[in-house]
Amino acid sequence: MLRTRPIVLRLKNVATILGFHDFLFSDLADRLPHVVALVIHVAEGETHPSTECSGRAIEALVAILRDASSLKSLELRSSAEWQSLGYLDDLRLSAVIEEVASLRELTIGGRTEVANFIGAIRSPLTKLAVGVSISEVRLDEGQWSPDSFGAALSRITPSLQTLAITKSYVRLIGGPPDSVSALTPFHALRSLTLSWLVVVPQLPLLFALSPNLDGTLHITMLIHGSPVSAGLEERYNFFRTAREQNSLAQEHKCWTRLHRLICDVEALFALSLRCPVGLTIVHECPTHAVPATRRYITESFRDHPPTHLNLQPMIWWGPDEPSLAGMFPPEAAATLTHLTLCVQCDYDSVPGATPLLEEMLRWDDLWRGTFLPALAPLRSLTHFRLVFHCEAREPEVPAWPISEDPFVEDLRPTGGTSRFDFAAMAAALVDALPALRYCFLTNSARLVEMKLSAGRTFVERWRESRAWRVACTPTGLDGVDDLQAVAAVDAYETRRELVELDDDIAEAIIDRGDLVLSTEEKASAVNRSSRQ
Repeated sequence: MLRTRPIVLRLKNVATILGFHDFLFSDLADRLPHVVALVIHVAEGETHPSTECSGRAIEALVAILRDASSLKSLELRSSAEWQSLGYLDDLRLSAVIEEVASLRELTIGGRTEVANFIGAIRSPLTKLAVGVSISEVRLDEGQWSPDSFGAALSRITPSLQTLAITKSYVRLIGGPPDSVSALTPFHALRSLTLSWLVVVPQLPLLFALSPNLDGTLHITMLIHGSPVSAGLEERYNFFRTAREQNSLAQEHKCWTRLHRLICDVEALFALSLRCPVGLTIVHECPTHAVPATRRYITESFRDHPPTHLNLQPMIWWGPDEPSLAGMFPPEAAATLTHLTLCVQCDYDSVPGATPLLEEMLRWDDLWRGTFLPALAPLRSLTHFRLVFHCEAREPEVPAWPISEDPFVEDLRPTGGTSRFDFAAMAAALVDALPALRYCFLTNSARLVEMKLSAGRTFVERWRESRAWRVACTPTGLDGVDDLQAVAAVDAYETRRELVELDDDIAEAIIDRGDLVLSTEEKASAVNRSSRQ
């Protein structure tokens, strides 16, 4: 029996679709009202099943959707990213979506050639996520433009609150001021995601399209060609010009506030947002950056210092050691209170003969040489979270098995050879950061063998976390029985001690303090945790 409360159904292949259809229709009146969300995946290997098999699956889905009077959310997604929706790319399926009057959220995550799910929308959607090739929305010139937003989404303009366009080119280029003001505004829109912006972001256009945005702005750029492909200095000047234009635009119009800003390094620099931002998330922050590239980060944080920040440093071992030096200018060090570092470390084990250990990457090199020096200036930091994830690969002819690599052994959180000492790291952070109140550390890894004959073989994975609060205990009060009699305890020196937190308490503080991981960070990390 279905539970009496609303439920979400995840149908991962043809067999589950057919099985759920039979289960549902054996007691339709009692069971169907409880189904409020459907997530339908095209399993790898089932993109193009037999005509009979796919036909039965589509007929089953059409029957379910036609009677789904309580359905609020529908997601159609290819399990293999960038791939076709396969048998779900069917005109019968897009046609029946027109009949679902209760639908409020629609996600399309896969390439289509036949069905036009966007054109089929008739209900007042509040959320639309489009992660498809441009054939899905039938846009001119193969990309979203200011005009196509209004044309393709005209039916849901008054109701749409969340819009996400991924894996589709977006070219938002403004013309004269009159043409910008004539754009169809999405007054209800609160959150906007554009992950393949092929031009620099222009705030006048974004203000015109979403005048009341106050939730999430997620922008990453995918720009090719001159002048972006020119030298580093020319590239910097190109983005600086966009930055100056956006700064000027905000003298006339600006959003009141954003809950979250998610972007890459160059988009952060070009946007130059002045409105208050609750949490800033910066994707793929290079740690081997040359000075011209590092300037994007330092100038952004200097001009608009964040208070809550999530940085995603990318580390790999090469001729230049990774560095976060200068990442936080004094202006940011004074305001930053909450920081999450989600570090992605791509590590290739040394091939061939056994190398000299002193020439290899070791955990102490990263911890004491990279992370601690970068964090030391953050004198206002009260909440810190480090999520360190390593993708370690064994070459065709390794010097040793990947599981025995010295750097991997450094990271292994348990065992006699481990040098990843959670408690020692937390103690070092307490010594370095005078305002620190909470500390969260996660160590995860995925070990892979790379063989030409067998491809990628996963060898081992782990994910372990620890969390502490920092307790301040007054010292010099020995022999004082009545502490209330002490006029000012603050006059005494305090001893800072680490008190380990249970998992549920740690998770609550992480959620409350905006130390959560983004969708991209969760996708790159190991899903299985050894601590429940």
